[in-house]
Amino acid sequence: MAASPKFTLRFEHQQTHELLRVVAEHFGTSMNALAEDMISRELQAIGLTIEQDLHGTLDLLKRYRAADVEAGLSAFARAEVEQADPLQARMVVSEPQAADALGVAEAFS
Repeated sequence: MAASPKFTLRFEHQQTHELLRVVAEHFGTSMNALAEDMISRELQAIGLTIEQDLHGTLDLLKRYRAADVEAGLSAFARAEVEQADPLQARMVVSEPQAADALGVAEAFS
């Protein structure tokens, strides 16, 4: 029989360790058995959530069509031409000498 895998668990909070001990005593089981059972149930629940997320993504991908890409690109291109850009870049200079102390603007001019 193969040896069971081992994992050292370090508790960040002493209270968690103490609660594990109290609950294990209450149920008449070892702390290891209780921790493994609780971790197993939590991992299964999280696994189901991940699986649902992946199925949702897969459903979206199945509905994805090349025509949608073309329509999206066309709409984006139209918006670039027809809509005003809400963000306009501008240089703000508070002190003329300190504005380009490292000569960056000069390097690109």
